[in-house]
Amino acid sequence: MSTVAPRRTLNKALAVKAQHATRALLDRCANNTNWMQSNLLAGAASMRAKASVWTHADATPVSWEATTPQNAYAVLLLLDDARLSLRSDAHAVQERACDAGSYYVSRPGESVSVHCPGQCRALYVAVPVPLFWSADEASHACFSVGPARDALLLQLARTLLEMHGESREQALATQVMELFVDRLRHLRAAAAPVACAVKKTILPQWRLQRVDDYVKAHLSEHITLNDMAAAAGLSPMHFAAQFRAATGFRPHHYLLLCRMEHAKQLMAEMPRSMLDVALEVGFHTQAHFTTVFKRLTGKTPSQWRVDTLRAQHV
Repeated sequence: MSTVAPRRTLNKALAVKAQHATRALLDRCANNTNWMQSNLLAGAASMRAKASVWTHADATPVSWEATTPQNAYAVLLLLDDARLSLRSDAHAVQERACDAGSYYVSRPGESVSVHCPGQCRALYVAVPVPLFWSADEASHACFSVGPARDALLLQLARTLLEMHGESREQALATQVMELFVDRLRHLRAAAAPVACAVKKTILPQWRLQRVDDYVKAHLSEHITLNDMAAAAGLSPMHFAAQFRAATGFRPHHYLLLCRMEHAKQLMAEMPRSMLDVALEVGFHTQAHFTTVFKRLTGKTPSQWRVDTLRAQHV
């Protein structure tokens, strides 16, 4: 007992010291709301994981949107407690209080958006696929991990931040990054059986029909991933994976396509204002409707209507 107590005291003191150093570093970054890039070696000499820290110190809302590179997994890890909502191709997390250490790992090509109503501090790490999967596992590199929480990831992240910018600590920082990636691989391995089981399942036609019927009956309303999943009778995670396997589309992309097709019908069948069309297909503003329509069709709604009417009278 006499040897355990001093060791616990020492560990606690080191933890407090590391926490204070981490907070001091983050406070120095508080006035910079941009990503701070820092390449840290992990694994082979030709392979690097890129770590970035982001600080939003204001009480105003902030949103972040990105698509994960095709050759990497992206890790978003909260450094402090915060309120946030998260939406991705496979998950939809409503705004809630999240503890420090909460994380989400997005798969290659996955779109992710995060909204924070106030202050938020997070670490972002891009991990090349070969670091995340061994060569014989690469064919299974198909799924995201989380949202979840891991105290060890948080501890390693804070240690990395404490060492940032210290040239004499670079070798040790590299080792810490390797531990960080190794921990991610462990979490990925634990999640693999469930995720791969989801991948192998394609949404049955009868569930797909229920979703299609629900979407077309509620096009003028706000439709979420949770709504579509409920129509199919599945959890959002399972629904998103099975829907994409069955259709080749992400649920959100499919929803936008349905809105655009219905908008084309309305514009071709009867004269009405673009604002009316926008509201009828679920957009709150004509400007947003026009932006999405042009992105998906290559033309503005007005241009499309003129071209269609001209073609009908030829």
